Parts: sequence; C-alpha cells; structure tokens
Amino acid sequence: MSALDPRVARQAAEWFVLLQDPDAAPAEHDACAHWRASHADHEAAWQRALWVSQRVGQLPAAVAVPVLGRRQLARRDVLKSMVLASGGATLAVLGYREGADHHWLADYRTGTGEHARHTLSDGSQLHLDTASAADVRYDAACRRVRLLRGELLVEVATDVAGRPFVVESAAGCAQAPSGRFSLREEGVGSRLTVFEGRVQVRTRSGGQPSLDVNAGEQLLFGETWLGAPTPADPRRDAWTRGVLHVDGMRLDAFAVELQRYRAGVLTCDAAVAALTLSGSYQLANTTPILDSLPGLLPVRVRYRTRYWVSLLPA
Repeated sequence: MSALDPRVARQAAEWFVLLQDPDAAPAEHDACAHWRASHADHEAAWQRALWVSQRVGQLPAAVAVPVLGRRQLARRDVLKSMVLASGGATLAVLGYREGADHHWLADYRTGTGEHARHTLSDGSQLHLDTASAADVRYDAACRRVRLLRGELLVEVATDVAGRPFVVESAAGCAQAPSGRFSLREEGVGSRLTVFEGRVQVRTRSGGQPSLDVNAGEQLLFGETWLGAPTPADPRRDAWTRGVLHVDGMRLDAFAVELQRYRAGVLTCDAAVAALTLSGSYQLANTTPILDSLPGLLPVRVRYRTRYWVSLLPA
C-alpha cells in the first residue's frame, strides 16, 4: 500500500473511532461521509482504516483521544497497544511508515490545537506548532533535530563546543551555529523562515549548492530544488504565542490554516473564497474565531456538527 499524508491518516482514524461510539449522531455520520467525498486521499485513508479494523478487530480509542476528549495514553503505550492487538501488523496503513513517520514515538509531539515549548540540553528552545512531532539527537559532533511532521521553531543557543545546530526535514536540512528560525512541512516541500541570524539550507539530494538565508527572509525548498529567498512576515512566529496573524489572507486560505488547529472538517464555499481577512486571532479556542466571521465579512457559518463546519455566503 502506498503512503498517505500522515495528517489525512490521522483524520481517518479520528473519524473511525468517533463513529464506533454507539451514541454517534446521524449528522456525524453525514459529516464523515462528506469528508470522505471531499478528496480521493480521504476515501483512501478511510478504506485503510476499515482494512485495519478488519485485521485487528478495532483501532484503540486512544488514537483519537486528543480530539475526542477521552483519556490520553502515552504515545509509546498507544503504539504498543496497536502492535499487540494486530500481532505486529504493519502500521503503514494508517500513515505510520516504518523508519519515516514514527510520530507516536517522537521525542516531542503535539496534538491538534496544541503548541508546546521545550528547553533542550544545551539551552536551545524548541517550539512545536499544532499536530507536530520532532526527534532530537545530540552527540559530540552535532546537535540535530528531525522534523517529522508539522512545524517547529528553534531558538538556537551558542554551543561552547562549537557544534552546529541542524534541523532536518523530508526535503533537506537547515543549519546554523545560533539564531532563531522555523521549519514547516507544506506538502510540496519545507518552508524555512529566519527571524534572527543566518541559516544555511541544503536539499536532501545534495544536487544543489547550499544557500544562505538571512534574517527577515523565507524560502521554500524540496528534496531536489531550492526556491528563491523572499521577504518574510516578522509576525510569522505568532503561533508560538498562541496567535494566528493574517494580513489580507483569502478566506479559503484562512480556513485551511484554521483547520490545522481544529478537529473535523472546515470548508469554504467558492462564492466567498476570495474575500480577504486581516487580524490576530487567539488559537486556544477556534470556535469564537469562526463565530466572529459574520461580523467581519458577508458570510454565515453553518455547523452541521461541531466537527463539520462550512463558511457560506450570507
């Protein structure tokens, strides 16, 4: 079976567990059907969830704990439960590809709607945005962080031993002796944003010369290509303070960004997609953000369930 986007795989697992509840409402079943029909990858992920359920009997409820508000287990316990229940059956069917996407085993991770800050052994700060995961490996030669999913921001402390600080992603790596920068997975590649210092970026293939990105710049790069540095919004790091800042963002793009911090489905009707929005929004609870939109734009917010929300013309 081919690999799926881990976020889509997780959403499929969340929907699956939600609908195992005998009290699941008809509207929630309808919302799941809508989610499945909205993209071919969604249906593929759903079919894989069904395949797993047939093989192992039932997915552990803890898979969807962060979203459904059930008792949360340690990530290693969750994975162990899945392996024991399946007799070692492959986890790749839900997007946890061996050697690549061990999000549940990550040293640091966040659930949907969470953000976190960690102090590393050298004094550097590691920030994780919503639904993100990273591994940290320090040795005598290098300080290395591996972004497994989502987005991270690092505040790199100067190392007395002179070790470089390297952040890896699927696309390549970013390296600096000190400074402050973020790395985000964006499907086609990884986006580097530099807030302080200078960061050297290299592709995973190594076919391109490395490139220095300066403070105030951002760059999108893939495994075999490097984009050109462009000016970065200095408020791009607002998520580390629990804030989403937008300036003239299209409503459909805003919905996509807000979806990262919510469980379920958030859609935007094409008739209002081009409307633009500016402002700063507190991410601790995204429902008030949605409820404020009719006062800012000619739209209405339709809640089929708390997991299925649509932005429609007023």
